[in-house]
Amino acid sequence: MRFYGNIEEANKEARKRAADYRSAAALIPAVIKVLRTFDNKVYNCRLEKALKEATENRVYCHKSDYTLEIYTYPEGNYSHHITLASVKTEDLPEDKRIPADKLIESTHHYREKILSDAYEIETNIEQMAQVKAYIEQTKEKLETFCRSFNNDLRDIYNIPYCIRID
Repeated sequence: MRFYGNIEEANKEARKRAADYRSAAALIPAVIKVLRTFDNKVYNCRLEKALKEATENRVYCHKSDYTLEIYTYPEGNYSHHITLASVKTEDLPEDKRIPADKLIESTHHYREKILSDAYEIETNIEQMAQVKAYIEQTKEKLETFCRSFNNDLRDIYNIPYCIRID
C-alpha cells in the first residue's frame, strides 16, 4: 500500500502501522494455545474456527499447495495481512496433519520480526521528513548532473533526463 499524504498524515499512518504490528504480536499466545490442541490432527476448517474463537475473529488460516499460513489483518485495513505462523505444505505429516511444533516454532520467528518492524517504524518516524528531503535534494542534484550532457551523449549512453524514485 502506498501513502500519498503530507508528512503529518504519513506519521499518523506509520504510528498506526506500528500499533497494528504490536496488536498482531499480542495474538500469538492465543494462537500457540490453539495449535497445541490441534497437534497432529487433520487440517480442516475446525482449526480456523478455533483460532477465530480464541482471538475474537481476528486470526485466519489458509492452506495452499505450498504453505499452511496463519495470519491476521490490521484492524479496519484488509489491504494486507500480517503472518503469524507458516509451514511448508510438504512439512505436514501425511500431507494433511498439523505439525504444531513447527508452527509454534514459526510463531516465535514471526513474533520477533513483527515486533522488530514495529520498533523500526517507531524509532524512525521523526527522521522521515529529513530522509524525504534528502532524497529529493539528491534526486535534483543527479538530474542537474545528467542534464549537463547533451542529448546525443544521453541517448548513446542511456543517461536519463529525469530520475524517477518510486
